[in-house]
Amino acid sequence: MTLPLEQKLKPAQKPVDKPKLQAQDFEWVDSDERLQELCSIWSSQKAIALDTEFIRTDTFYPIIGLLQIADATGIYLIDPLAITDKSSLQQLWRNNQVTKVIHSCSEDLDVFNRYLEVLPTPLFDTQVAAAFAGFGSSVGYANLVSVLFGETIPKDETRSDWLQRPLSEAQLNYAALDVVHLLPVFTELTKRLTRQHRLEWVNLECSGLIDKSNTVDDTSEYYFRIKSAWKLQAKQLAVLKTLSSWRERETRFINIPRNRLVKDSALFDIAQRLPKTKEQLLMLKDIHPRFVKKYGEHCLSLIEDVLNDESNYPTRLPAPLNAEQRELFKTLKSHVLKVAEELDLPPEFLIRKKELESITRKPQQTLLSLPTALKGWREEIVTKSLLAVLSSNV
Repeated sequence: MTLPLEQKLKPAQKPVDKPKLQAQDFEWVDSDERLQELCSIWSSQKAIALDTEFIRTDTFYPIIGLLQIADATGIYLIDPLAITDKSSLQQLWRNNQVTKVIHSCSEDLDVFNRYLEVLPTPLFDTQVAAAFAGFGSSVGYANLVSVLFGETIPKDETRSDWLQRPLSEAQLNYAALDVVHLLPVFTELTKRLTRQHRLEWVNLECSGLIDKSNTVDDTSEYYFRIKSAWKLQAKQLAVLKTLSSWRERETRFINIPRNRLVKDSALFDIAQRLPKTKEQLLMLKDIHPRFVKKYGEHCLSLIEDVLNDESNYPTRLPAPLNAEQRELFKTLKSHVLKVAEELDLPPEFLIRKKELESITRKPQQTLLSLPTALKGWREEIVTKSLLAVLSSNV
């Protein structure tokens, strides 16, 4: 049985020393010269803590409002609206001698990709590390700090306007709190992972997160994400693929959220019904008249082009698992859950549901050629036994 997070720490295991830094002891950095001085100092340190505050309400890409960095002696709130020379940060991000500590890094990596066009390496994600250390999946930063150090982190400013200037005292305090405990958390988790012989697993997972964020999105593959796309015939799927790819390019170009242009459900309806006129477009669910007025002719032209070229029709997407496949999936999932419980790891860290479904659909291919998702550190602890189960059930 998996214990609640609060019970995963025995009193004797708790860190003796609480974080020494105080959130109010921060420095506001809004000049290129001071940032360059600090980056020079940070470049000789073993680790620094990072976080960002950003706005992404009305845009496709995140707009950074604040960059927080903490080291062993101080907290620094860097104003990206005032910084004009980012080269020192870019150089620091590339410095492989300095570990960059972040909690739940995915959104921050998006911000760095946009703001600095370079990702921080090497990366240590404390949420990933906490999972490998036995704290469960997707544990929040505030919860982890509370359990480890008995400190409370308020979340009152989560939806603040981080582009306003000056920032309020509450915003500044909130931003500083988001990094003040990160290095002590990093130190404590590193100790635990070293004792558990899992530190290398975490490093490999974090390296994988960087590789994934560095991968350029293929805009032509977004249609895979649209709910119920498997129901469409080949020509309908070809239309969905074309329209979703066009939307990806258009929303990035004009920098607005996907659904602000046109919703997934609307794209599905267009692909399913294949309208030929603007009037037919207007009758579809979730289609706004403004969209039809501005993009209607272009969409109809794309549909016509697709229907006139059958040579590029994609293969239909697989339907949900059938009864036999569901039984195999259930057997494999049961094995993964057993291994995960023995290791006190979230099962999705061993193999994700999507990957397990893929194995279920193509068992023979999996036995002949090992999927990337089952390679690396997973081979010894779950892959071999999972393949044995798979082999005995096909």
